[in-house]
Amino acid sequence: CSSDLGNRVDIYDQGSRGPGGRTSSSRPVEVNGETMAFDHGAQFFTANDPKFKTVCEELKAKGYVARWDGVFGTLNAFDGVFIPKRRVETSGPPRQDFFKLLTADEVLVGVPTNQAICEGLRALAGDDVTAHWHTTVTGLDRDASGNTWSVSGVNKRRLDEGQAGSKEKRLSGRNAAVVVCDVMAARKGTPGTCAVTGLPERGDTANTWAAFAKVPERVGLFSCMLAFDASAPKPEFDAAVVTGSDVLGLLVRDSSKPGRAKRRDGLERWVAVTTTKFAEETIASAPLTVDGTYNPQTAEYFAKIEPKIVDEARRVLGVACGDDDGEYPAPTHAKCQRWGAAYHSGAVGEGVPGGVCFFDMEAGFGMAGDFIQGPGVEAAWLSGEAVGRATVRKLKAKL
Repeated sequence: CSSDLGNRVDIYDQGSRGPGGRTSSSRPVEVNGETMAFDHGAQFFTANDPKFKTVCEELKAKGYVARWDGVFGTLNAFDGVFIPKRRVETSGPPRQDFFKLLTADEVLVGVPTNQAICEGLRALAGDDVTAHWHTTVTGLDRDASGNTWSVSGVNKRRLDEGQAGSKEKRLSGRNAAVVVCDVMAARKGTPGTCAVTGLPERGDTANTWAAFAKVPERVGLFSCMLAFDASAPKPEFDAAVVTGSDVLGLLVRDSSKPGRAKRRDGLERWVAVTTTKFAEETIASAPLTVDGTYNPQTAEYFAKIEPKIVDEARRVLGVACGDDDGEYPAPTHAKCQRWGAAYHSGAVGEGVPGGVCFFDMEAGFGMAGDFIQGPGVEAAWLSGEAVGRATVRKLKAKL
């Protein structure tokens, strides 16, 4: 909707790895003299809404997105039986889908990594949109007149490495409207905590903002990035919803996605995504915050977590390749990522056709994202598109 505004739009994203949050890619690592990166959050996305489909076709045409024609299905973690997607609908165990991998007509990924999804959407928005990547917004303040907002924040903060960024400073002023697209901004003790002042005393805006500190329920997951030698056995699938494992819920051959760099050493990249049950139990003993302070994702934090995921991934891959004992070579590279809010359960707009958002026309304050619309890239986009239209109406009303 930025092309309809006729105003400058600033986008802030705090990700130290790149923009897009769960659609960002991992930091590049060097193995055998070559760098590699993984899709360590969202593994793919789908499109069903006509408006979003149109946008996806534009992203395809410009090379930011491609169709992934991989081999998908379900994998039994005990006997290694793989059921292709085309047969899952009519036979086998009860379907356990993962973000529509088994039901969507088309599965899409960003190129050369999923980080391109966010970068492509910004490019489609045109020159009036300025992106401020790796910038954490820590304060939104509505002035006494109630007409404008100022934005404060911190540049280049990398909490997981314990590195301090710049001191908080004013990033911009005299904004006619602001929109928050990360529910973590409303919650204390997170890397994205944001103080909002000047919300109208009457109406529901202040209460709605405060309510997002507790709802919807956030669902955690862990992902583990793995690289195996070219000599390792090759399973028959590119992505499989794993059944029968207490640890793993999804295995993805990241190397099989279109547009991924081919390595001279032939290393294959895999991403293992845990079950929500494993994540919940793990986070209960290794919490996101300690005494109200963010608990960073350090090597010490993962010391007891990572081996459990790696061992189960090797076992399941081994069984999938026909080894009854689940023997599979040790990875050349392994690194885990914690997603404290991988997706949200019970969002108010989940399952509602079209876009759902919150926008206070008087204050020029909006909220949008999957925490309102429901889980998934498409849901986040639909909510963002809806709040964009609301912002357009707000600004045009002031003319």
